[in-house]
Amino acid sequence: MYRETGRRFDGFRKDKQIEALEARIEELTSTQPSVPSSVSRLAASVGSDIPTAREDVIDRHLLGMDDAESFVEIFKNKMIIHFPFVVIPRSVSAAQIRREKPFLFLVVLASSSYVNIPLQQQLGKEVKEEIATRLVINGEVSFELLQGLLVYLAW
Repeated sequence: MYRETGRRFDGFRKDKQIEALEARIEELTSTQPSVPSSVSRLAASVGSDIPTAREDVIDRHLLGMDDAESFVEIFKNKMIIHFPFVVIPRSVSAAQIRREKPFLFLVVLASSSYVNIPLQQQLGKEVKEEIATRLVINGEVSFELLQGLLVYLAW
């Protein structure tokens, strides 16, 4: 009355391959002695060369403090509605943001300098270098870094 069924479904082939690879990785990591990651070794080897207080874009004369103040005002007046995760009170100056949250300051400058495209591109490169240094090399984690990354990604 009923037709005889064929082979029984035993999972997808890709699932089995993934499981086999995961098992192999687990086996390899359990047999290897604990070795610091390449990023940790790199950070340890160059860690002494990294200055504690880096010069920012103002110190290196990429733009002046007056320009920075106007870009921060542009951000506060026109752009902040697009970034609800960043709260910058109207009373806070660019110098104060620069002092207290230097990475966020850099990202605010980069995102609000759209009136000067070559400067914006240069600031964008600075942001990428700062991300590489702080996150990848130094392994830094902070709320300021999160806010800056969110602004950078949304911009």
